[in-house]
Amino acid sequence: MEINVRALYSKQLVFFGMRGMPPWKYPSLLAMIERGYVDLTPMLDREVSLSGASAEPRTMKGATPPATTVITGFSR
Repeated sequence: MEINVRALYSKQLVFFGMRGMPPWKYPSLLAMIERGYVDLTPMLDREVSLSGASAEPRTMKGATPPATTVITGFSR
């Protein structure tokens, strides 16, 4: 499959997908994560509360680490 990366960038599109794993295997993967067999910390930049999430776009100035911010506190 070929992807036109220029079109993704110029139209500010986001491409989501998972390669090589059929959806019927997701429960076993999530179980492994839940049991601590898979370390997700290299993919996480930081955790924020729901009340702090609206400030996140303002923090994205320039280069950012190759990780993601996760909302973990959902109470106001």
